[in-house]
Amino acid sequence: MNEFLRKKWEMAGLADDYIFNKVMLDYDICLEVLRRILPDLHIKKIKLPNNQQEFAVAPDAKAVRFDIYTTDEQGNHYDIEMQVADHHNIAKRIRYYQTASSMEAYDKGQPYEQADDSYVIFFCNFDPFQLGQQRYVLHKHIDEIPEQIIEDGQTDILFNVLSLRHDVDPKMQAFLDMIAQREVEATDPLVVKLKERIAVVKRNRKWRSEYMRRSVYEMDQEMREKKIREGERKVRDGKREILEGKRELQKSRREILEGKNEVQKGKREIQKSKREIKEGQDRLKEKEQLIQEREQKLHENQQTIIKISIVAMRELNIDETTIKKEIKEKFDLSDKEIKDYFAE
Repeated sequence: MNEFLRKKWEMAGLADDYIFNKVMLDYDICLEVLRRILPDLHIKKIKLPNNQQEFAVAPDAKAVRFDIYTTDEQGNHYDIEMQVADHHNIAKRIRYYQTASSMEAYDKGQPYEQADDSYVIFFCNFDPFQLGQQRYVLHKHIDEIPEQIIEDGQTDILFNVLSLRHDVDPKMQAFLDMIAQREVEATDPLVVKLKERIAVVKRNRKWRSEYMRRSVYEMDQEMREKKIREGERKVRDGKREILEGKRELQKSRREILEGKNEVQKGKREIQKSKREIKEGQDRLKEKEQLIQEREQKLHENQQTIIKISIVAMRELNIDETTIKKEIKEKFDLSDKEIKDYFAE
């Protein structure tokens, strides 16, 4: 761990917020950086920069700790921040820093129009808004008239340190290149001072020990936060699995209920089919009985006709042999049936 921290200390540059703070505590460096960020203000002097100054908007509100805080001879307030990691909250973060800084711009009993201007400046080791710009200057404007800026004395400036667009002034670009540890023109006075100041910071044993203690704390804190996030993720995953299980259970219950309904429906259809079959069988029996009755009636009618025919032919003195032949052919009778009729 000590070897890792030693190498981290040796490799750390302005992009490291601790090194940045210690370097920016130098009066001349802080003044020159502000002049390069805001050349139109023509800043002549500033108060001795203060690092890690803490402000609270209200007693029960979240406190904010500025990296570098100072004011100039005009009373303008400056908060300069080094933002190493992208926590995807930069807009809300700026808003709170600006609120805290602006509170210092209002003296008790002072008219609002006399309030000092407030500048919040962020150097980001990432593109803060993912829009590809090297510098973002934020002001309030009227939505219906976007070009109309509201002069409320608040200005937010964010630099995308990693950008290679070179849209800023060459002197400002030199400072950004120093933060990004890119090659810089050694003749720039600020560059010379920055390198000297970084060397002074690196030789300071007290700051070195403080840096390592802080790094250990940050790593422990990061590990705890990682474990907390992992635990929260597992809880979320567990809740999601429980919810999915409940949905699957509800789905299974619906399917079981639908299955039971289908079974009941099938049973009803089977009962209906049985009733229809029985009714069909009953109707069939009725028809068979009716046919039998009709056949019986026809048989009886045929017997009557045959008997009447025999009697009639006998009255006509037709011989028995001829009558039998005639009756057999006409009514398609068997020899036994003919015999039965003439046996009567």
